[in-house]
Amino acid sequence: MIASLNFPALHASHSAIWFAHPGKPAVRISKGEAIARAAETPLIMLNAPLIAQRLGYPELSGLDLLELFAFVHPAQFMVPTPMGLVRALKLELPLPFRGGGNAPELALQSPLPTLSPKGERAEQGLPESSIPALLHAAAEALIATLERPDWPQREGAWTGLQALARLRWPWAGVASRHLKAPEKAERWLFSRLPEWEEQPPRPQPRQITLAENDAEAQLEALTGAGAERREGQRQFARTAAHIFAPREKRAEPHMLLAEAGTGIGKTLGYLAPASLWSHAAGGTVWISTYTKALQRQLSRETERIYADEAEFRKRVVIRKGRENYLCLLNLEDALQGGFQNRAAVLAQLVARWAAYSRDGDMIGGDLPGWLTTLFRRAGVTALTDRRGECVYAGCPHYRKCFIEHAARSSQNADLVIANHALVMVNAARAREQQGRPTRIIFDEGHHLHDAADSMFAVALTGQETVEMRRWVMGPEGKSRGRRRGLAARLSDVASYDELGGRAIEAARIAAEALPGEGWLARIREGAPSGEIEQLLAAIRGTVYARDESGAEDAGYGLETELAELDGPLIAAAMEAARAIHALHQPLVALGRRLEILIEDPPDWLDGPARARIEGAIASLGWRIDLLAAWASLLGRIGGPADPDFVDWLALDRVEGREYDMG
Repeated sequence: MIASLNFPALHASHSAIWFAHPGKPAVRISKGEAIARAAETPLIMLNAPLIAQRLGYPELSGLDLLELFAFVHPAQFMVPTPMGLVRALKLELPLPFRGGGNAPELALQSPLPTLSPKGERAEQGLPESSIPALLHAAAEALIATLERPDWPQREGAWTGLQALARLRWPWAGVASRHLKAPEKAERWLFSRLPEWEEQPPRPQPRQITLAENDAEAQLEALTGAGAERREGQRQFARTAAHIFAPREKRAEPHMLLAEAGTGIGKTLGYLAPASLWSHAAGGTVWISTYTKALQRQLSRETERIYADEAEFRKRVVIRKGRENYLCLLNLEDALQGGFQNRAAVLAQLVARWAAYSRDGDMIGGDLPGWLTTLFRRAGVTALTDRRGECVYAGCPHYRKCFIEHAARSSQNADLVIANHALVMVNAARAREQQGRPTRIIFDEGHHLHDAADSMFAVALTGQETVEMRRWVMGPEGKSRGRRRGLAARLSDVASYDELGGRAIEAARIAAEALPGEGWLARIREGAPSGEIEQLLAAIRGTVYARDESGAEDAGYGLETELAELDGPLIAAAMEAARAIHALHQPLVALGRRLEILIEDPPDWLDGPARARIEGAIASLGWRIDLLAAWASLLGRIGGPADPDFVDWLALDRVEGREYDMG
């Protein structure tokens, strides 16, 4: 027994609560007694928020083994259950205590039994009374790992632990007694991450025609010897091979619309010719899906093609939208005080993960899905780029950026596994011209139109206009975080370029017409401020007036079509359109000015300033397009219906609580 781990353990299920001191048999206790014990001394638990929910005591805190696991083994998969902990740490499986008196005997079962393929039905053969002993064993194993010289995740642990100790992380005191200070300064996260390198453009793929027999042979190699011979799958592979043939006419690629029933094996059916063509022609095939689940499935299937892990990581790239990846600049801001209290602990654990992550994917990647659930209201969304605020080359971490790594890796990959939205946005925007897909397989193609609607739809709502105001003006009042206002991001332009400075100031003044802090309360109180809030208030009144669904009492969101509107709402829309136009004009002028500065750089435009301006041009273009879309939407209010658009008014609510409208 590790002396510094002399803490009791607590396990609570739906049926019972078990409590045990180290080396002692577990005893069954009541909820009230469990809460009292938790108030007296720190308790070792697994998933403290879940235990708190079962005890009905939301303020419960203690030594959560999930947090310790995330620190000791970052970027390692683990099912957050007692059996998942056993398997991840390769522990012997404790059985019930037996014996009596003051010297209980703990029987161990070895080897570990095989689990059902249906998943973690874990606690089969694992009596709940033995789980506290298991928690003690897991804690000892994790703390002992800190002393191992061959611990693979040692680098950065000391530095991270010092920061966690300052945040009063419950495990810091125990861990600091067993983790030795390094002999030399550690390379921590921002110095440890690899940089991407510029690569020459990939040559155009060779013009080749795949033979049906070759595609069928590749399929047999992927399915393996002794696999079931499925004629439908073989026909699928032979037919798919034809889409890779050289074009016969300009702008007329070969296309195939295929439908296959369940069990045909269509995934390997198209992977066989796709991988064969990529290898022979030296080109990239993009495989586009609708769901993250299929992306993960495709990643596993492609491991059959590239058995060596290093070769697989070089040849296969998973691509997702920017909002899925950790933003290093946002993380740096969180580590330097942008996050407080428990949220700051989350930031430190995410930093530990980022140093060992394969690709920085926070949604469906190797970040444990349970990690963020341990921190109430301290969500991980603030650590991603969800609003297109990236400054690209102007970011100090640009050359280590996970998103840029993925974008550049995809240019020389054989297979890129992406989603419909990303493929379409890359086709619509010119920034990734070099990596624009030319050979695409749309799996789950029946969802393509839904994905296009979601990707290219526009919403003029309170939340969206608030984000636009923040992008222009930056944090206001008591808001925290990096300064992201236009004037702050382009301070050199405002200082040295008179025309650019005027455009920035005009945009700032115009943005004051957009909703700011407290906008929702003002609308509910009948005191909207500014043209956009006046429009939102009119929309809210119209939606409530026209609701015939009975959902108002149920507390669900409400919608009504954009038709037969009354005079006040149309008048409010016209005033809102003027406010949108007043912001659109200076942003367009600023964009033109920035392009001129890049084309004919003045003396003060050094490398970092140029990088910031190039990043601002890209971000500015998206905001200008959004404002133009808002203006177009407002222009249709009160006018004739446009058959190319479906417009509606909406009030968004959760359990009766309004949070957006537009």
